[in-house]
Amino acid sequence: MLRYILFDLDDTLYPTSAGLMDEISQRMNEFMITRLDVPAHDVARQRKDYWERYGTTLRGLYIERHIDPQAFLNFVHDVAITKYLGADARLDQMLAQIAQTKSVFTNAPGDYARRVLDALGVAHHFEKIFDINFIEYQSKPNAFAYDKVLSALPVRANECVMIDDTPRNLAPAQKLGMKTILLNRENHRTLPSGVDAIAQTIYDVAQVVQDLD
Repeated sequence: MLRYILFDLDDTLYPTSAGLMDEISQRMNEFMITRLDVPAHDVARQRKDYWERYGTTLRGLYIERHIDPQAFLNFVHDVAITKYLGADARLDQMLAQIAQTKSVFTNAPGDYARRVLDALGVAHHFEKIFDINFIEYQSKPNAFAYDKVLSALPVRANECVMIDDTPRNLAPAQKLGMKTILLNRENHRTLPSGVDAIAQTIYDVAQVVQDLD
C-alpha cells in the first residue's frame, strides 16, 4: 500500500514550456562567466560534463571549483517566479484527489521551492520540502540524497512513490524499493530503466498512483 509521495519540483509540477528553468539556466551561465571567469564559449561544455559526472552544475562547481554553494543558489534562483507561473486550479484539484502524504524532493533550495508552490497555489498539499540543503548539496541522482530523504520519512521505501521528469533521477529510488512515475516529456514508447509507470502529464498522476497502489 502506497502511503507517501515524493514530487520533483521544476519541470514536474509545472510544464517546461513555462520558461522558468530557461532563466535559471541562463543565470547559471552568468554565474560561471562573471564569478568564476569561465569563458562564455566553454560554459555549455563544462555544464554538460558536470551534469554527466555529478548530477548538477552546482555539484560539479562545488567539488571542482570549491564555490560557496549558497552564493550560487541565491544568485541562480533570484528570479521573478510569478513572471512564469500562476495559480493552477487543475493541479490543485488533482493533488486533492491523492490521499497519500505528499512532499517535494528537489535539487533546488527550499525558499525557492516554497515560492514556486505558492505561485502555483498548491503549497497546502505538501507536508515537507526536502531541498538541496537537506541533502547536503549531494544532488539527485546521488544515492546519498535518496537515503537521507528516505530515513526522514515515516514509511518504508515500498510504501513510497517518487515522481520526476528525468529517468535517471528515478532509478535510485526504484533501487531502494520505491515505486517510480516518469512524466512523459519525451514520449517514451517503453518504460526506461528505473521507471515503473508513465504519466503523460502532471494532471494524470492521481490516476497513475491509484493504478500502482
